[in-house]
Amino acid sequence: MKRTVKLSLGTLLLIMSGVVQAEDGDRIAQLQKMLEQQQQQMQAMAEELKALQKARTDDKGKSNGTPVLASFKDGVKFEDGSGNWQLAINGRVQFDGRAFDPDQAAADTWSVRRARLGGTMTLYKDYSARVEGEYSGSSTSLTYAYFDINKFKAAKLRLGQFKPFYGLERATSTNFLDFQERSMADAILGGSYDRGLMLHGSPSKGVYYSTAWINGNNSDESDVEYDNKDLMARVTGNVAEWAGWKDSVVHVGGFYAKGRQEGNSAVPVLQTEARGYKFFETSGGTANKFTDNVDRDRGGVELALSHGPVKLQGEYIRAEFEGKDFDRDMSAWYASLNWLVTGETFAGTYKDGVFGRLRPKQNFRFDGDGWGALQVGLRYSSFDGDDFLASNAAGTGQLAAGKTNDAHAWTLGANWILNPNVRVIANYVHTRFDTDVNNNGKDFDDEDALTMRAQLDF
Repeated sequence: MKRTVKLSLGTLLLIMSGVVQAEDGDRIAQLQKMLEQQQQQMQAMAEELKALQKARTDDKGKSNGTPVLASFKDGVKFEDGSGNWQLAINGRVQFDGRAFDPDQAAADTWSVRRARLGGTMTLYKDYSARVEGEYSGSSTSLTYAYFDINKFKAAKLRLGQFKPFYGLERATSTNFLDFQERSMADAILGGSYDRGLMLHGSPSKGVYYSTAWINGNNSDESDVEYDNKDLMARVTGNVAEWAGWKDSVVHVGGFYAKGRQEGNSAVPVLQTEARGYKFFETSGGTANKFTDNVDRDRGGVELALSHGPVKLQGEYIRAEFEGKDFDRDMSAWYASLNWLVTGETFAGTYKDGVFGRLRPKQNFRFDGDGWGALQVGLRYSSFDGDDFLASNAAGTGQLAAGKTNDAHAWTLGANWILNPNVRVIANYVHTRFDTDVNNNGKDFDDEDALTMRAQLDF
């Protein structure tokens, strides 16, 4: 009996052990299956994540997730590491001082010549928009408000308010002029900014062009009967670049602009290059206006020769105004010679038909380790408006009382460029008038001026 019981217990234990082993095997198989399913799900999730990352990288309108980078090179810039977008902040402050002889020419004064702040936003690498305001006057004015399509180097499109490139001086930024002010030749072109379309670019090595279709009156057109616009074109070439002369510039170019101004169209007002006496103005039904429709043609030629630290530059500009009963012309030209005493080269500042920012060999340091760059120059300019006489009928280019239609000026200048963004300028300007002019009841035939400027731009 006892043996029978022992056998029964042993058999029972064996049976239970087999059942447990069977259950463990099923559990292991189940766990293995679940693990395989999880691995498949993780693989699917990894592939989905990879696809999302690729789509994010391929979307040029979005950041790739890298931090925004801030940098400074001639201006403050913020950009995404992908290069898909960039925001550049620009500005300038030009603080001037001016003293005149005789006292009747103009008031001795300290003034803020320009105070500007703006920015340029670049998107998708090929599109950019620029907005800039001028804050030096009693009210804020708009200088630039345009957007660019820059996909093709040979054909860039600009739309909005911008500065048409009528000539070499006009195309040069006021931050980088050789003298404190542009010459009388530039003055006969009228206002700097206009609204419309411009196509420009560099189709081949050393060649730059710009062509524009613009209002021609420096602002919006409000006259419903006025449909005419100005067309202009400028072409320049750098022979030195074609020839491979690295330290030289042989710049030649010209522009032509044609349009029709209807009713009360503006006559340029000329002021001395020291921004002193306004020596050329017209009178009529409305001061400094033609009272009839005017066909206006403007053109000019330009030349700049530089080798190493020496540059010779000149322009001739002519403007013609033809109305119903009148035909008036004016012209002006200048020639200048500049020398970088510290040995920098002008060729290093030249690009796309214009001279730009100069970088001293050594920036100025207060501890005396660097003194910046020094540029000295001399300019002669001449204006001829002999068609504008006091005897002309009112509204047809009648010279205003106390003004003159011919003037000539010498400017002696020095630029101390402390670093690429800061400079101090000093000019002496002597202007001679062919006939006496009158201001505040006193006649005089010349003006002498000492001017200076402290400038920071970025």
